[in-house]
Amino acid sequence: MRIFKLFSDDAKEEQWINDMANQGWHLKKIRFSFYYFEQGEQGEYEYRLEVLDHFLKGKDVKEYLDFTESAGIELIQKRLNWLYFRQHKSKGPFELYSDASSKLKYFNRMLSIYYPLLFINFLAACTNGAFALGELTYDVNFLISVMNLLAVLLLIVPTINVIKRKRILKKEMAMFEN
Repeated sequence: MRIFKLFSDDAKEEQWINDMANQGWHLKKIRFSFYYFEQGEQGEYEYRLEVLDHFLKGKDVKEYLDFTESAGIELIQKRLNWLYFRQHKSKGPFELYSDASSKLKYFNRMLSIYYPLLFINFLAACTNGAFALGELTYDVNFLISVMNLLAVLLLIVPTINVIKRKRILKKEMAMFEN
């Protein structure tokens, strides 16, 4: 089965994939925003999403993937720095992060992707908008400016969601420190 779906929140995407698995549809691959599923046993797998550290390259990525495979975690898809994993539920609870500090690092990795994208798109929107207004024409610069502003608006949602999750985690960490 193939389903087209857009997500702006990794937690919601992960939850949706796990809901599909609980209905017996197991993720096989993702192409653009098309999710491909195969029919299987209901609730057989649990899925997790991961964002790699952007400094991890070649050998380091391979070592990490070898480590996860040795732990019984199956890589379903790698899209740029985004990884989609699954583990058979018979192996117990599936968590990629066992402590709060590693979750905090995960949120920081996500923000290290979102912040530059927001900045670049905002800068491009302002620059192209200024060119369009300076020429008093609604040409390609105006169109590009609008597209960049749209990208900024689309990126704000996941960025704010990650910031909120990070703040909640920091509050929880502070409660346990006291």
